[in-house]
Amino acid sequence: MKIPPRYSVSPEMIELLGKIEAIRQYLKTLNISSEIKQKIQRVSLLKSSLYSAKIEGNPLNLETYKNSHDKIKQLEIDNILNAINFISKLKSKSVNQSLIKTVHKKIVNNIHYQAGAFRREMSAIFNQAGIAIYVCPPPNQIPQLTNRLIDYTNSKDEKFPLIKAFIAHLIFEKIHPFLDGNGRVGRLMIPLVCQINNYQFRPTVSFEEYLNENKNDYYYYLDIGLKNTNDYLIFMLNAFYKQTEKLKKEVEKEINNKNTIHLPPRQEEILNIIKDHETVSFDFIKRRFLKIPERTLRYDLKKLCDKGIVIKIGQTRGSFYKAI
Repeated sequence: MKIPPRYSVSPEMIELLGKIEAIRQYLKTLNISSEIKQKIQRVSLLKSSLYSAKIEGNPLNLETYKNSHDKIKQLEIDNILNAINFISKLKSKSVNQSLIKTVHKKIVNNIHYQAGAFRREMSAIFNQAGIAIYVCPPPNQIPQLTNRLIDYTNSKDEKFPLIKAFIAHLIFEKIHPFLDGNGRVGRLMIPLVCQINNYQFRPTVSFEEYLNENKNDYYYYLDIGLKNTNDYLIFMLNAFYKQTEKLKKEVEKEINNKNTIHLPPRQEEILNIIKDHETVSFDFIKRRFLKIPERTLRYDLKKLCDKGIVIKIGQTRGSFYKAI
């Protein structure tokens, strides 16, 4: 396996990189309130986690994720979210095997018995019909191939962080170093490489949403990526650009919506619970937030009432809350 594969940064790629950078700089200049930033960032991170899991067949979505009875599917999403947050706080300016294994350990925490360990058996990538379309390198080649990927990732040979990130993702998927979780970890190679190269979007781009909605194309370009690397890069850059455009519109919509009341995360969650039911007792809310002190929940409810978006019915401990 040639690492990196042969590719050239074409004029079309330069144009897409320029458009993406223009949106990145535009978002930096916007005077966004901390409440709006937190809300959009929270939703973007959750979308990234949900759609990365969905690409692998997880059925949960924004509506069903919180109240799902399938704890393993829920844990898959929580693990991705935890790994994304871990990457976003990294201070390191380089990648190594230990870091990749740590990300994998977070991804399959309490799900797979080989968390954080390279596979020790042969593996293959199968299509939807169950046919092997790619046989992965044998286990004894994984450390060496991973080190070559790391050398490329840490080198200064590629000046565009996004190009380097997409190439790293491609190579990682071809090495397929783990027994489970390669797709999820591989997609996290993109923000990981961007993070160590100080190339971040704030709020985060939910890139995985586009990949899930165009899963067949995504898999096709991954499949041909080593032979037709430029075509793969054009697809990935187009996908990322479209999601940055979508993010830009979402931010502008939030800023321009003067009637929107922006709430702290827990208060917003309490409001959504109340909206989902005609009337809600305090005990009902308390059962949904077992780790939050009763005094804190009563404070949150008082704030919602003070903002005029929730009313309290009754004055005793048996009172109810209703959304206006």
